[in-house]
Amino acid sequence: MSDSFVLRHPQDVASLVNSGRIRGGNAKFVVVIALAGIFMDAYDFTSIAFGLSYVQEAFNLSSLMLGITAGAILVGALIGSLLGGTLMDRIGREKVFTADLVVLIIATLLCAIAPNAWFFLASRFLMGISVGIDYPVAFSFIAEYSSHRNKGRALNLYAPVWYVAVGSTFVLLLIGYYVFQALSWDISELWRVVVGFGVVPTAAVLYLRRKYLTESPTWVAMNGDLHEAAAVLRKAYGVDVTVADDAVLRMPKRTRTEPVLQSFGRLWNRTYRPRTLLALVVNFCQGAEYYAVGFSIGVVTQQVFGQTILTGIVGPLAFNLLFGVGGGLLSTWLAPRVRISRLALWGFCGTTASLLLVNLFGKEPFDGAIWIAALFLGVFIFSHAAGPGTQGVVLATLSYPTSIRGVGVGFAQFGNRIGGTIGLVAWPALTAAYGLDALLWLALMPFAGLLCLLVIRWDPTDEDVDAEDYDTAPSVVPAAGPTTPQIPASPGGTL
Repeated sequence: MSDSFVLRHPQDVASLVNSGRIRGGNAKFVVVIALAGIFMDAYDFTSIAFGLSYVQEAFNLSSLMLGITAGAILVGALIGSLLGGTLMDRIGREKVFTADLVVLIIATLLCAIAPNAWFFLASRFLMGISVGIDYPVAFSFIAEYSSHRNKGRALNLYAPVWYVAVGSTFVLLLIGYYVFQALSWDISELWRVVVGFGVVPTAAVLYLRRKYLTESPTWVAMNGDLHEAAAVLRKAYGVDVTVADDAVLRMPKRTRTEPVLQSFGRLWNRTYRPRTLLALVVNFCQGAEYYAVGFSIGVVTQQVFGQTILTGIVGPLAFNLLFGVGGGLLSTWLAPRVRISRLALWGFCGTTASLLLVNLFGKEPFDGAIWIAALFLGVFIFSHAAGPGTQGVVLATLSYPTSIRGVGVGFAQFGNRIGGTIGLVAWPALTAAYGLDALLWLALMPFAGLLCLLVIRWDPTDEDVDAEDYDTAPSVVPAAGPTTPQIPASPGGTL
């Protein structure tokens, strides 16, 4: 006989999901669909990296205009993260995710066929808005469909998915390179094909959304009726859930009716201020370090292995698959065993040290030193993937309850986009002015993140933040019956 449960209060929904006693059904597909959204985001961010020089030539762009064009997607993502976080807390995760996918398909197609610089810039900006919206939605879905024990592991899957997506971009470039060579096509048009191909996975995710995706049950419990939440649980998990006759059906205060400024203000109250500041700084620093170095890997590998188109493709492919995916898989394995803040701290230590060592060996104090510099560049990517690059978003997602999770993740991503924009736009100017010594300035970013983690000692690993939305203890109990298993008690309640 399968388990059956009785709901008596909206908090019971979050308690039931977090307990891990319900699993299966379509819930696992919801997490997969959310991770697929992350895959699309990474693909769209990096699909143009190889073609920027061709874009510059085709549209006759100055270096400054090229930087602005490249950074347009980050500026759009900055706006989208705030917009998406606000909208999803008010109208629901599912509706925002659907609209976001449609916009992303349109923006991708427009970017691929752009006839001039301004059209291309506007398309990249629109693409950035959709990517920015997707982040708080995707991470909230993952957190709100995972048990408390598995939230860290599920969210840490973000890193390997991100780097597989980045690697797949360069796999497509590699295939396209040989096809274009064999057919004697103009290689300068390859970027359009790779960018346009992004419509394929996006359309696939949109189809899966219509087939499997259901609204977050904890959001419905906060903003709808307890009967509606029970229906979502039955559909998503395939479990027998009923609502008690004497149940509290609705929350008196709902996120969807809360003024926007009040939601952002809650991020800075006494409870959430340290968490918000920590998430903001960590995401700012990791964004700055990644977008400065990550978009320069092709140039570095060409300096080490030779100035050819092929090395500009194969080098980043190897770095992302070996070091990026490797670091991401390590963080996924360590997540249940090591605290989130500690992983971020170790990662910042690794990226700080790596930047200093790349600077040292990159100056080639002896023959072959450039190979050591390249190795430490890989260590940088590995440390970033296992550390702050992943834990920054995990930290933000698990620091807030359902009612302000969207706003909280969106605001943390705002910090990430600001840092990323600075890193992407300022890095060429820094390298032009200081050469390899620009790495010494860049090392200040992970060092600042490291210091912030040492000063603000917040870690959400063992915290039940969803309970902070409620004044009462969880009360969900198994339905009466001789074969119904008992649920271990949680602090302050019967779940």
